Amino acid sequence: MVCFLRKCLTPLALLAALLASSAYAAVSVRVEGRPESAPIQVFVRVANDSGVPITNLTIADFAVEIDGVAEILSENQFTQPQGVDPNQDVSVVFVMDYTSSVTNQFLPDMQTAVIDFINAMEPGDMAAIIKFNNDSGAQVVRLFTEIDDNGVNGNDKLLIDAVADPFPGDGSNILDAANLGVQQFIGIPLPEGPKAVILVTDGRDSHSDSNRSDVIESANDVSIPIFTIGIGNTGDRGLEILTALADQTGGQYFNATRDGDIGAAYESVRLLLTGEYLIEIPNGITDCATHQAQVTVQGETVTTPFTRRTCNTTPSNFTFAAQTNVEPGTVVTSSTASIVGIEAPAHISVINGSYSIDCNGTFTNDPGTIADGQTVCLQQTAASRASTAKTTTLTVGGLAVTFTTTTRPQPGGGGGGGGGGGANGLLELMHGLSLILMRRRLAA
Repeated sequence: MVCFLRKCLTPLALLAALLASSAYAAVSVRVEGRPESAPIQVFVRVANDSGVPITNLTIADFAVEIDGVAEILSENQFTQPQGVDPNQDVSVVFVMDYTSSVTNQFLPDMQTAVIDFINAMEPGDMAAIIKFNNDSGAQVVRLFTEIDDNGVNGNDKLLIDAVADPFPGDGSNILDAANLGVQQFIGIPLPEGPKAVILVTDGRDSHSDSNRSDVIESANDVSIPIFTIGIGNTGDRGLEILTALADQTGGQYFNATRDGDIGAAYESVRLLLTGEYLIEIPNGITDCATHQAQVTVQGETVTTPFTRRTCNTTPSNFTFAAQTNVEPGTVVTSSTASIVGIEAPAHISVINGSYSIDCNGTFTNDPGTIADGQTVCLQQTAASRASTAKTTTLTVGGLAVTFTTTTRPQPGGGGGGGGGGGANGLLELMHGLSLILMRRRLAA
């Protein structure tokens, strides 16, 4: 007979209990693999079929594989979730979209969801609030403030008031605001425990100076996951931005398009941050490839991809030789260039012409991708007028390269000596003949 949790079970009952717990364990895994110099952080939440976290698991309950190779785990690699370890405090930055496309429809739900999150935080947790639109900019309306549960006279009230305060303006600068959220974690003494930026927006960025890579790189440099909540109609571009920010920083994307979804998304993030076990894996992986982390616990196995760093997709410099004396209106093909120095397929696009990968005679002007070691050449139709230049621009990764043709001069246009040529020479010749004829008439 085996006894645990003050209950004694026969071996048969114990087997049944184990099978039941295995069958209904819900396991979620997210991985923070960056920066490459830091251990791989594997966050695991384990719950029963009712969604109640399963606590007091030990490192012995977990099996982890990286790319199919089993890791030998020790207790010093393991951190219990906040509900078990009193030394774990949550630090979050709420980044809130105050553009008209959000506030006209979702403002009450967004504010209520953030306030509910704050009210559910534990004393010692830390929260900061950023609001953004293009007119008012991205602003920290409340710096990191410690949760103290002291009611109307406490810090919680200051945070809640900051959420409720108006923030007029319009125009979207999502990436600038997300970057500002990440910057709040730099140089600030914060308690041990989970940290995150939580961004809520419809994804329609129109005014940011920052780009997506800037934000992802900043977040990965300080190991801050970005959880994104997409509300309303994000569109394809907005969805791409929000999923990339989450997937490439160790966060998670939540789709909140229906009533109640915003609150549910914030609650899901809160449950992750407060209920995840952390397993840190020292690892020498430094490449930019996609790797796999596999976690087995309570009879459930979950596999999650991760990367250690962003692949370099800017090739070494290359050129296309300019061509001159080209026949007007003819189709001209450039010299061949080799693409080297990229670690993953790079985006390729062309302006004012077409390109051929591997120079196989098939040209296109549609954007595509090109791999390291492949070649490329360009094709354009030369200008229709004489002595006219035309330029085709090819972009590979972050590098733009041009190919220029110049058409030949007008026939006879370059004469000189012996009476010259072209229009000016003809006029001079006619003038000379006129003088001769006039002299002959006078002599007659």
